[in-house]
Amino acid sequence: MNSNKEPDPELGAELRQTAGREWADEAAEDERLTELLRRRRLELAEVVKDVAHRGTRVLAEFGGHSFTGAVIRTGVDYATLDDDHQIADIRYETATWSILGSGPPAEPGIREPESFRALLHEYSATGNAIRLALPEGKLAHGSIAVVSVDHIEVDDIDERQIYVPTAMILAVIRSTELH
Repeated sequence: MNSNKEPDPELGAELRQTAGREWADEAAEDERLTELLRRRRLELAEVVKDVAHRGTRVLAEFGGHSFTGAVIRTGVDYATLDDDHQIADIRYETATWSILGSGPPAEPGIREPESFRALLHEYSATGNAIRLALPEGKLAHGSIAVVSVDHIEVDDIDERQIYVPTAMILAVIRSTELH
């Protein structure tokens, strides 16, 4: 018997292919786990800001309200959506956010360094009529007269003065005709 027999070329090719598949499978699993770890570390604000940069439309549902539109601005703790007829400034923590895959992409949103509270001060200064989205589908209509420490004063369209705890405000909705 000859012990210097040549190795089977088909066996060698099969071993290389098997090893290559195993390495590719391991690399794919490593990439999947790395992506999962990255997603686990994301805050909701980062997810919505990423959507804004891509110009993708979203559906935000909050306290019995829903709003679909492009994210046109992101602040520290809110995002502004535009549905072509009205604009809503929605606090991240008050809504569920669905990324919509259909329709043409919108222009990428811009980042604003301001907070929702600063936005309320801005609306107070303009005196423009707005709608406040509140829990359970309720709305308050009027203009913001004063932004206080933990609430706002709203001059209601029925000439009442309403005091709304800031924590209850889910979103500020306004007509695009005001801008």
